[in-house]
Amino acid sequence: MSTQRLISTSLVLLAAACSSGGGISGTGNMSSGFAFGPIDGFGSVIVNGVRFETSAATFTAEGVPATQADFAIGQVVEVQGDFATGVATSVTYRSEIKGPVTSATVTDPLLGLGTFVVLGQTVRANAQTVYDGTTLELIGVNDLLEVSGPRNADGSVVATYIEAKAVLPEYKVVGVAENATATTFTIGGLNVDYSSADTSGLPGGLVDAGDRVEARTAPAGFAAPSTFVADRVELANRPGIGAGVRIELEGFVTDFVSPGSFNVLGIPVRTTAATVFVNGSVASLANGVKVEVEGNTDGNGVLVAESCEIESTGAIRTEWEIEAIDLANSTVTVLGIQWQIRSTTELEDDSDAEVDPLNLTDLLIGDTVQVRGFRDGSSLIASRLERDDPQSDAELRGPVTAVTPGGTFDFEILGVGIRSDGSTVHRDENEEVITQADFLSRLSSGVFVEAEWDPFMGTAGAADELSLELDD
Repeated sequence: MSTQRLISTSLVLLAAACSSGGGISGTGNMSSGFAFGPIDGFGSVIVNGVRFETSAATFTAEGVPATQADFAIGQVVEVQGDFATGVATSVTYRSEIKGPVTSATVTDPLLGLGTFVVLGQTVRANAQTVYDGTTLELIGVNDLLEVSGPRNADGSVVATYIEAKAVLPEYKVVGVAENATATTFTIGGLNVDYSSADTSGLPGGLVDAGDRVEARTAPAGFAAPSTFVADRVELANRPGIGAGVRIELEGFVTDFVSPGSFNVLGIPVRTTAATVFVNGSVASLANGVKVEVEGNTDGNGVLVAESCEIESTGAIRTEWEIEAIDLANSTVTVLGIQWQIRSTTELEDDSDAEVDPLNLTDLLIGDTVQVRGFRDGSSLIASRLERDDPQSDAELRGPVTAVTPGGTFDFEILGVGIRSDGSTVHRDENEEVITQADFLSRLSSGVFVEAEWDPFMGTAGAADELSLELDD
């Protein structure tokens, strides 16, 4: 049995795409292919920044026919279509996990960081996670969730979409089988017994180690925290991909051997001397690094990267007064950072005004807000905006975009100049105080820093405190 893994962490190809014999080959049109990644928006379907016209496309969700209305922002999808015309022929979605939470930890509510265990799978939430029917703080043990997101190199699911479910008639998990025998295998921390399952979709009725499978059971078949007696197991492997197929994908580097040999979403990728890197270089590649890769497959079905953008999963945060509001373009500016407000942005009013629900039109220049979100290409997307009462300090957390020793500023965070002097307290990632020279020596593009000012002294002046941060 082939142990080739699937093309996307959440999906299998439409049966129609496989009906010609199990492989995908180029047709001579180098713009035809697939986009894999979370849905960025609608008005057609936007994936990895590419807008696909879907009026003639077929939609499939969880293996059954669907419509575009059944899809949501944040769900990881596969779009088959033509990149030159922007016309999609099919859009497919399959969740990674459906089941009960057995453990829940909110690591940092300010940054939107949390870790959950669902059906033995570690699920990590960050500022990019989109919630439907729940929030980070509300998720608790025994809650029923649907989770979509790519797998990281450590096997955890980095959630781009979490939906609360009132009822789940069936639990499921999709992942790579390990420790496989004739009757059992594991996926992450889940022990699956498939001795009595329907395995008619498996060649020989057996699971091989390395196969990507989908396992399902009735709720009674799961015993917390890690026992799963499957009713049905089927392959979720991808078919082979031939030469000349256009692929654009967003996910985490896994199985890294070298820049010429690694996987993203289960797809083999190699970079070359001609690959254009954005927000990093070939030296940035390693297991667990989030990337967006574009290119065409070679004769061996390996994606040869024309471009590779190094992306951050870390939360960006600003906390101070609104400096500008653009209702027409749905943006607010805080500490020089312009935030895009989307339909998925959580708006909350914790000020004395207590407006509920809070809308963008309720905000005023001078309002104190805390905004957290993430970088999407050249835009900053707000995942949460909270209006507060006036406070005594201003904060900016984000990646260093330039180091400018000897200039007006020592470095920049997202283009905002930051200066320090002898009065600034400098801290490392462990909150230990270090010297200014040591702090500045550790700065490079992409390093996360949190800056705090006394705004009455002006944010153009030296920061009161600077801290090195982990890119969560």
